[in-house]
Amino acid sequence: MFNLKLSKTMKDVQWSFISLVTASFAHLLLRIVLGRELGPSGLGIYTLVFTIYLFGMQFAAFGIGSALTKYVAEFSDDLAKTKKYISSGMIGSVVTGTGMGIFLYLLAGSISINIFNIPEMVDLLKITAICFPFIAMHKTVLGALNGFRSMKTFAFLNIIMNVSVLLLSVYLVLFLQEGVVGAVMGFVIPTILLGLISIICIRSDLMFPDRSFLQNEILRDVFHFGFYVVLGNSIGYIYTHIDSLMIGYYMNEIDVGYYSVAIIFVQGITLVPSAIQKVTGPIITKNYAKKEYESILKMLKSVSLKSFLISLLFSLILVFFGKTLIITIFEAVFLPAYLPLIILLIGYTIYSMFMSIGTFYASIGRVQLSYKIALFSAILNIVLNILFIPRYGIIGAAMATSISLVTLTTVHFLIIRHFVKSFDV
Repeated sequence: MFNLKLSKTMKDVQWSFISLVTASFAHLLLRIVLGRELGPSGLGIYTLVFTIYLFGMQFAAFGIGSALTKYVAEFSDDLAKTKKYISSGMIGSVVTGTGMGIFLYLLAGSISINIFNIPEMVDLLKITAICFPFIAMHKTVLGALNGFRSMKTFAFLNIIMNVSVLLLSVYLVLFLQEGVVGAVMGFVIPTILLGLISIICIRSDLMFPDRSFLQNEILRDVFHFGFYVVLGNSIGYIYTHIDSLMIGYYMNEIDVGYYSVAIIFVQGITLVPSAIQKVTGPIITKNYAKKEYESILKMLKSVSLKSFLISLLFSLILVFFGKTLIITIFEAVFLPAYLPLIILLIGYTIYSMFMSIGTFYASIGRVQLSYKIALFSAILNIVLNILFIPRYGIIGAAMATSISLVTLTTVHFLIIRHFVKSFDV
């Protein structure tokens, strides 16, 4: 698919893609079950809880996984140093994950009642809060594996996680009739178990912590890098998920349920770019450290173009067969999702060009730029949602997201062009 030098790169992309396809397929099947069993209202409540969980996860993991991907790839020839980074990252993940879990637990009532006016969400958010330390550890392990380019193990952990969530959720919802509570427990329990089990994959790279770990520069490096990553990721998460949250605020959980169906299909076009990004990040880091700028330029052009073409093809399929797919998979009651889906496809298809090389800034040591650009786009998206949702409903939410994604992509490529011109090639 790509004219890259090493067959190792192709294998890494394939494993990353398999991991993401499994996650997307498991997510799709789960949403189908929840949509059919719980209806638009139940699916909407679950979507709100899961969206808040994903947003909180950004702070729980605190970008430590991304930091380890960079530093492990950069110092892959220095085993002693990578062990210090990984061990420091694991300590940090426990601290940040626990802190975020306590924070969500305490605010569960305010979020559920004062913001969304859905009392049923209180206990669901408190249950969700329990798994934050464990998802933080899991993300740390994945970051280290990505840095080592151990994509087979990386994919295996992700596959096990998503399959476990799917099977347990289906069992609790379909067979035990636990409703939305069962759906939430379905992702909380596997997250806790896999968070603990995943540590086995990097056990040989961990060092026993002592007092020096709290004072060394490596721990500060991890937190400093992670700070900017979490800013960028959390703000970036806002501009891609604020629409669902604001629909819940301005409208109701039923409309959230409709909109979540559109989002499910749209996420399919992000699979290939997201899979490629997991591999391009470490490669750009290594090439930049070696000052092999020509290789970086060729990769940026090739990857972004091919990602766009693949996403465009998938989008056209959804345009022509979207209604049929919605009726067949979710039943006709979810047809209001079709028009928002078409509008969202425009933004996400264009954004796929940057998504495939989305770790560019972090890879060249300019991670601060990520959150600054994301903040601009998030503000734009929030303003547009405030203007459009009260007037146009879920169609307005889709318009706001697509406009902000197109704007964001344009800004990113203008900035990347600036950096590319500064390369000595």
